[in-house]
Amino acid sequence: MTETTVKNSIALKFPHLSMTDVDEIYEMALNDYLRIVYPFDKSIVDIPVGHERDYSWVKARMIDIVERSGCSSAKAYSENGLSISFSSAYITDELRRQLVGRVGVPE
Repeated sequence: MTETTVKNSIALKFPHLSMTDVDEIYEMALNDYLRIVYPFDKSIVDIPVGHERDYSWVKARMIDIVERSGCSSAKAYSENGLSISFSSAYITDELRRQLVGRVGVPE
């Protein structure tokens, strides 16, 4: 999987998004990934070679971003009193638990 295949997959899944939207969502998801996995190494700006499986996490995060922008992210719903509750988590717990931060001793 590569950046291009992830973006094309999202564009096909959500045809209402423009490629500019897909690019912006990819950058948001990639930044979330980098903040979690490499919190102290700001020199890493893309998924490193050898970690191609991590593109699947970025793709899942992109889907999460798009779906949470509408009512599909509602956690609870009530009919007559019209009460809708949304999760307050920026990144879902399921996605967050899939990543482990990588840190080391400063040089």
